Amino acid sequence: KNVSNFETMISYCTGYGATYNPSNSEILLAELTTLHNDSKASVKTVKTTKAPFDDVDGQRKTLFKPLKPLSTKVLGALRGVNAPATVIADAETINRKIQGKRADNSDDENPKDETPKDKISVSQQSYDMQIDHFDKLIELVTVEPKYIPNEIPLKVVTLNTYKTELETINTAVKNAYTPYSSAMIARNKRLYDPQTGLVERAQVVKNYVKSIFGASSPEYKLINKLRFKVIK
Repeated sequence: KNVSNFETMISYCTGYGATYNPSNSEILLAELTTLHNDSKASVKTVKTTKAPFDDVDGQRKTLFKPLKPLSTKVLGALRGVNAPATVIADAETINRKIQGKRADNSDDENPKDETPKDKISVSQQSYDMQIDHFDKLIELVTVEPKYIPNEIPLKVVTLNTYKTELETINTAVKNAYTPYSSAMIARNKRLYDPQTGLVERAQVVKNYVKSIFGASSPEYKLINKLRFKVIK
């Protein structure tokens, strides 16, 4: 919306003809047009980098979905072969962490002061931790002599294969997020920088138009109706 309104603003300023003749080179029509084109391109880059990130992130969610029930099944298998109490206790602890539970079985939620911009990074850390916990569970059953399940999904070799798949997709998401996050940073700087951003530049243009036509003029009222917001 900001970019679209900025294009409309340029059109209005162009329509003012020779009257629009600022001494500030930053709001010359050519400069405004360049800023608009750059801003439009930065928004498009965010969209084009977000698509592959969303795709691989969706694949990761799908692949991770069986992890929690699988972890519980592994714990059940240990109990089913009457593994030592210490081994079962360790497996219970690891399983609770994979399930996102504390020792009292309450949800292990993110801190309440977590800001929206942190959610993606916190989420990715959560995936890293799930893999780490699952790896510990695999190590635990690998050295337990009684753990020799006949069920293919519970076999150590199958668990290791699954862990590798989780690691691979998790890395793919991180690699896809890098260009996406870089694009968002570039877009935000282009639009919201307090000195050179599109929103700030739009306000400078409004101030100039107000100075040449007056606050009550139809020219200023027309351009002042255009809204520009800093999105945080």
